Amino acid sequence: MRTLLVALALVLVGAAPAAGAAPVRASVAIDRNSVTIGDQLLLTLTVETDGGYAIVDGGVGRSVGDFDVVETLPPGVTKIGNGGSRYVFRYRISAFRVGAYILPPIQVTYQGPAGERGIAPTAELPIVVSSVIRPGDSTDDVRPLRPQLRLPGAPPDLSGAIRAALVAVVIVMLALLVWQTRRAMARRAAARPPEPEIQLTPAQRALAELARVAELRLPEKGRYPEHYALVAAALRVYVRDRFRLAATERTPRELRQDMLAAGIDRTEIATIYEILRDGEVARFHQVPGYPARAQHAVRAAMDVMRRAAVAEQYELMHGEAS
Repeated sequence: MRTLLVALALVLVGAAPAAGAAPVRASVAIDRNSVTIGDQLLLTLTVETDGGYAIVDGGVGRSVGDFDVVETLPPGVTKIGNGGSRYVFRYRISAFRVGAYILPPIQVTYQGPAGERGIAPTAELPIVVSSVIRPGDSTDDVRPLRPQLRLPGAPPDLSGAIRAALVAVVIVMLALLVWQTRRAMARRAAARPPEPEIQLTPAQRALAELARVAELRLPEKGRYPEHYALVAAALRVYVRDRFRLAATERTPRELRQDMLAAGIDRTEIATIYEILRDGEVARFHQVPGYPARAQHAVRAAMDVMRRAAVAEQYELMHGEAS
C-alpha cells in the first residue's frame, strides 16, 4: 500500500507542470554567443501552441535589440500532441558595433480559441561582438574594399538603373512639393504678384542634399568619414533652420536632449541621433566600414525628410487657413 501511494505521488508531481503549462510556449536559440563585427548569427525562434491557439505576431521585425535582421529564412511547422503545432522561425542577424550585448526577449503574440490574446516571451541571450582587429595589431595594411568583378555571362547590373530611378522619384517629389508650396503662397499673397523663385523648405533642402550625397556613392569608395560628414551636415542644417536650435554646435547626445525638450517627433529624433552617432564613430574611430549600412543611413534620413516635408506642407496650409 505504501509503495502504491509513493508511485501515485510521483505521477502527480510529474503531471503538475504539464497541467499548468502555458498554451503557447516560445524559446530562442543562436548558433554561437561570440562573433566578430559584421558576422551573421543564425537565430532560431521556436513556438509551440496547444490546439486552437494561433500566432498573431512573431515579434521579430527589422531588428532585434541592437542586431539587424539581415535575412528571414523560410519557416517550418509540424504537428505535435493534443492538436497543437510547433513553429520554427529562422533569421540571420548581425551587429555593426563591438561590445557585450543582451538579446532582449522576443514577444510572441498569440490568440486563443475564444479570441483572447496573450504574449509568450522568450529568454534573454548574451552575445559578445568583437572587432576583427585584435588589440596590438597593425592597421597599416587595411585598405578599402574594391568593387566586385562581374563574371562572364552574369546577368546585367541593374544597380545604376535603380539608382537613377530613385533619383528620378526624388526629383518628381520635390517638384510636386515646390508646386504645392507655390500654390499655397500664391493664395496667401494674392494682392501682390508671385515671387519669381520660391525658396525650398528646410526638409526639402535636406532631401535634395541627401539625394546628391547618395548619388556620390562615397562608401563604395571607402570614403566613410566624408560620407557621414555630408549626411550629418544636411541633418544639422535642417534641425537648425526648421526648429531654431543650435544644431551645428552640439554633440549628438546634446542635440538629442535639445530636440526632446523642443517636442520634436520621437521617431525623427531617434533616426537623426543614430546617424549623427554613426558619423562620430566613422570620424574618430578606426573601425571597418560597411557600404550597405552607410547607404542605409542615407535612405533612413531621406525617409524622415520626406515625412518632415509633408508635415511642413500641413503646417503651411494650417497657417493659411488661420
